[in-house]
Amino acid sequence: MKFIGRQRELQALDHFYNTPEAGLLILFGRRRVGKTALLTHFMESRKISGGFYWMSTTHNSTYQLRDFTQSLFHYDPRFTTAPSPEFSFPDWEAALNHLADAVAQFSTPQLIVIDEFTYLLRNDPALTSLIQRLWDHRLSKIDNLRLALTGSLVGMMEREVISHQAPLYGRATTLLRLRPLPYAALLDLFQDRTADERVAIYAATGGVPAYLNLFTRTRSFVSALHTECLSPGSIMLGDPAVILHEQLKEPQSFEAILSSIASGFHKWSEIARISGVTETSLGHYLRVLEELELVERRDPVLAPPDGRQGQYYLQDHFLQFYYRFIMPHLSKIERGYLDVAVNQIYEDLRAFIGTYVFEELCREWTLAAGAAGQLDFEPEVVGSYWRQYRGKGVQLDVVAAAKRQKKLLIGEAKWGKGAVSRTVLTNLIERSQRMPQVAEGWQVQYVLFSREGFTEATKETARELNVRLVALDEIEATLGEVYEK
Repeated sequence: MKFIGRQRELQALDHFYNTPEAGLLILFGRRRVGKTALLTHFMESRKISGGFYWMSTTHNSTYQLRDFTQSLFHYDPRFTTAPSPEFSFPDWEAALNHLADAVAQFSTPQLIVIDEFTYLLRNDPALTSLIQRLWDHRLSKIDNLRLALTGSLVGMMEREVISHQAPLYGRATTLLRLRPLPYAALLDLFQDRTADERVAIYAATGGVPAYLNLFTRTRSFVSALHTECLSPGSIMLGDPAVILHEQLKEPQSFEAILSSIASGFHKWSEIARISGVTETSLGHYLRVLEELELVERRDPVLAPPDGRQGQYYLQDHFLQFYYRFIMPHLSKIERGYLDVAVNQIYEDLRAFIGTYVFEELCREWTLAAGAAGQLDFEPEVVGSYWRQYRGKGVQLDVVAAAKRQKKLLIGEAKWGKGAVSRTVLTNLIERSQRMPQVAEGWQVQYVLFSREGFTEATKETARELNVRLVALDEIEATLGEVYEK
């Protein structure tokens, strides 16, 4: 797969590398998000030849220290013959001091990458303290040193490397948390696909580059599911268990919670009941999942701060797809009934996209349109709204607000087949009256979002009421315009 996006990250790496002083880069993010690809592309595109790259593994401390030692001797220009395969430095302090000596032999900047640093920390937790001491007293004084530490165990990186209590806190000259690619990146990667297919691919991958790559290998979404995503040994089948088991001590309970949320249970009591986790202990599990950015809590826009209306959603969209679609069909997949599994997934996908993915894209469009000056106000907050009002429930897909100006944008997202009818518009306006701010007279801009356009009657009513109509192609155009800046 060609390298796409990451322009801001590349600019940060340029600054890190070209600063005439020693630099410490902390780069972290979930598995498959493209940390190594980012560094590789940076080095290749900038024609950086000088440096040292070493990837940690899950082996024990003795093996890792010996492997690092062997790699380091190949990098050190003072040695023309390889050391004995059994040779190893006695400890990490000796190894890192030797690395400092080797870097000092060069006059050009040396990019030193220790990839998957968190695997080292699992065996040697004191390593961060050692690096902190060496950085303060020696490494930071080597002007041509560019030290990069990367990690996929997000929780460990936050606790042991960048938190206020961590030894390396404040030492990093560049700190990057790499997240999945936004939807707009798919416009470049899948130029030859329909917009519908791009949204489906985003729903299945969440923008994670390694999973996106699977969909570049075939010409259709369904064929990619069959031959790449659900085939034996696929990373999309194996990754969820690895992601959870690497970072969590009780993965079974966490997995039950993720499955419950992915199945459509978003309230505290519902999640506890479906997952089998007690309500009193659920808070602990949700806090951990929020810290790992696997789950997020959402409150209705402009809701009172009592927290009673909060709901929980999966923030990692790939895991949402996995637990909603793949996990229920694992027995069929493992027994080789791929056609049955793929057909059932594809049949159920439309409703899933409409409820989760398309609504999210509409909220993203609202943020992007506000930033691009396409709205008559720039939203301070964008989300959705739900409440019970006089015994009736009200649900608004897209709500944006500017509190000081008392302005609202209220939208409805429709992913169904066919043009959106006028009834949808009149129903949206009627339901919105149950939102207190609307009843109080805040200025409201209504928007209808559609996958396949609008009926003539809808267009006529929209003109009369000054309602904005936004189809999928406009959503893509706005997101793409903002993304390229």
